Amino acid sequence: MDIHMNAALGLDYHSPQQQARVITESWAAKNMYCVMCGEPHLAHLQNNKPVADLFCPNCQNTFELKSHNGHYGSVIADGAYETMMARLMDDNNPHLFVMEYKRPKYIVENLWVIPSYFFTTEIIIKRKPLPPTARRAGWTGCNIAWKNIPAQGKIPVIFQQEILDPNWVREKVSATTVLATSKVQTRGWLMDVLYCLEQMGKEYFTLRDVYGFTDYLQERHKENHNIQPKIRQQLQFLRDKGFVEFLSRGEYRLKNND
Repeated sequence: MDIHMNAALGLDYHSPQQQARVITESWAAKNMYCVMCGEPHLAHLQNNKPVADLFCPNCQNTFELKSHNGHYGSVIADGAYETMMARLMDDNNPHLFVMEYKRPKYIVENLWVIPSYFFTTEIIIKRKPLPPTARRAGWTGCNIAWKNIPAQGKIPVIFQQEILDPNWVREKVSATTVLATSKVQTRGWLMDVLYCLEQMGKEYFTLRDVYGFTDYLQERHKENHNIQPKIRQQLQFLRDKGFVEFLSRGEYRLKNND
């Protein structure tokens, strides 16, 4: 793997967005392996595929690539809101590679993979429709709330220009597959509780600590009126899957899966 991209591939394009797309996707097809099965190379899908950019010829998993010159803020710009929501409801979302690079040399600074089962409707933010004067008047895009994805779902592949061991990356991805569920509502609760545990910033915590996020969770799940029982249910699930250790009544430890 080489963190340097071929900037010359963008010379035939005028738009910086088109240049970046061609350069970054070409780099990924040449350099990226499948984080799910270990296949050495991913294949580049045909242009204008509505769902994904790359796929694994061995296990058939698909991947989308989002890239940004410099560092991302709290959100990642995505495509059409309705398309994204339909993909989530149909459990047809690709895994996502998130890249930060530097122009004009086009060097990969950071690259993460977010497995598809970490995506929930709660992290998709609907943008305002384009005004009537716009070429695509009425089109409504969306953002991905990058900050609300639990740390367990943002697995580094390249960090600060350092290429991480592919075996370690695959092990980290494999450890999260126990969280996969096709029920998007169940997934939303699970990821939100994981995010709350992360926000506490401590290894040992109590049930009362997690109850402190009741208002936050109620805001995100307005249809549910039994927030605290739902919190207990999710903690039990995380305990059964090895992410949380039950110590005694109302006391837990967040396991370090490094």
